[in-house]
Amino acid sequence: MDTAMASSAGLVSVCQALIGMEEADETAYQWLINTDNKLHKAVNKIARLYDDITTNEDEEKRGLVCGTSCYMKQYSVTRQEAVEAYREMIEVAWKDMNEGCLKPMPVSNKIAVRALNVARLVLVLYKKDDGFTRPELSLKDAIAKLLIHPIPLCD
Repeated sequence: MDTAMASSAGLVSVCQALIGMEEADETAYQWLINTDNKLHKAVNKIARLYDDITTNEDEEKRGLVCGTSCYMKQYSVTRQEAVEAYREMIEVAWKDMNEGCLKPMPVSNKIAVRALNVARLVLVLYKKDDGFTRPELSLKDAIAKLLIHPIPLCD
């Protein structure tokens, strides 16, 4: 899990999302990359575990080693049991994310909201399929509904 967290792009995505924010000063970035920060850990865990659950079979077909395969081998469980364990870890990470957003922090709450929104985006990307690698399967439709065919708010 430590290796998986180090290779997760969740935190990098949050740092990118902060670019241009007035509140995103050096203190904000230092706070965000602090490894004791619950938001830091939670966003990385959410991104990594959703990705592993959604992409594990395709990655194995390409000859890659994925996290669920390592979990299956380490704990001698089936793929379904590994996926269920991942879902439980994701649930704990969401609780940590919520707790991290509610606790007092040395930076603006807007920084925490950006991290929360990146985690929400990960959920959208991987909800139905691998929307990151193959956006045409699910993400294309969601973007079209949002930007091209939005729901009218007034008459």
